[in-house]
Amino acid sequence: MMSEVLEKIKSRRSIRKYKPDAIPQEILDQIIESGLYAANGMGHQNTIIIQVTNKKLRDKLSKLNCELSGWRDGFDPFYGVPAVLIVLAKKDWANGVYDGSLVMVILCLRHMI
Repeated sequence: MMSEVLEKIKSRRSIRKYKPDAIPQEILDQIIESGLYAANGMGHQNTIIIQVTNKKLRDKLSKLNCELSGWRDGFDPFYGVPAVLIVLAKKDWANGVYDGSLVMVILCLRHMI
């Protein structure tokens, strides 16, 4: 099993164009659930995941992300993906960045297994 996971990690490639088809809620729920099981500081579970599937809101987030990051107007940093998962952690939690980062790693690995 471990060698299969390692092989999938090694063969993973970035995707920069997605189909506009909605992702079934059941699939999103499974992905989110896996992220909530990520390792975290002292077992506090201080991260949350927000699901954005509303196209208007997703497009607004894309535009704001462009403005904050200095990308050209009209660029979509989400590459057309129909659902965005936002990982947040408490600002006053010392392990917040680490915990949130671990959640995102699990979210990225989840689709490979």
